[in-house]
Amino acid sequence: MIRAENAVITENDKIKFEEAGFLVIENLLELEAVSELRGAFPRVFAGQFETGVYPDEWYWREGMSLPDVTRHMANAWKSDLGIARLVLNERIARIACALTGWNGVRLGQDTLWWKTPGTKAVALHQDTSFMDFMIPAQTLTCWVALDDTSRDAGTLEYIPGSHKWPLVPIPEEFHKPEDYRATMRHMAETLGEEITEIYYAEIPAGSCIFHAGEIWHGSGPNVSRKKMRRSIGIHLLPEEARFSERGGGYIYRRYQKTGDPVPDESFFPVLWSGSGSRTGWIDRYCKEGHRL
Repeated sequence: MIRAENAVITENDKIKFEEAGFLVIENLLELEAVSELRGAFPRVFAGQFETGVYPDEWYWREGMSLPDVTRHMANAWKSDLGIARLVLNERIARIACALTGWNGVRLGQDTLWWKTPGTKAVALHQDTSFMDFMIPAQTLTCWVALDDTSRDAGTLEYIPGSHKWPLVPIPEEFHKPEDYRATMRHMAETLGEEITEIYYAEIPAGSCIFHAGEIWHGSGPNVSRKKMRRSIGIHLLPEEARFSERGGGYIYRRYQKTGDPVPDESFFPVLWSGSGSRTGWIDRYCKEGHRL
């Protein structure tokens, strides 16, 4: 699934990541894997779940939702084994550790994004805002493009260097905002930061962008007539992440055991650790669909 020769991180890669807040790795996925993952999208958004388990979030449904809303689903790895093989991949976790210096990586969640022609924008935001109930409040995302991406199809856009700005709450208007850059622009003005560059992720299918959870990013509308923009975000946490005593986490805190701050590996599996450990059920689940 992952091209081993493209999964090597150099010192120059680390410098780019630290300075810009993101790193592009082209053609990380094999083309066969890209095709398989594309095929999963119509199934899962139609409610055809291979494992019989629903995802944690499901924001677009045929015949019920507006056609101009970006389709969005979270933790589809629980529902589809092809998606699980990507999301739980050890090589992606190793890249994450190489870029961040973390001792190990556990999964926070995945997100599926499907921008069909005519769909509207998604507000610029910081991924760590969604996991700020954890200690440390720190994340890293691997964003996987499953189509050749372009600006007119609403590809992801980044504000380079904005990962050094303070963390703020999730924008109130996340889907279909009138001005999808408004919250980011307000923060820049507050900090006295001048936006001199916007990076539009125009990359071939099967390529990935690893970005810091604090960087401002989002996507404009898909104004193309025929182009699809399907992608998967893999949101990673440091292995030592724990539930905090702060409020929040209205969806994912449900998986916290009473009185225990340690994330349960049934829901937040360890993908790779410098100690050599990895959650034991992962390989069996990816092959057979069983975690027990």
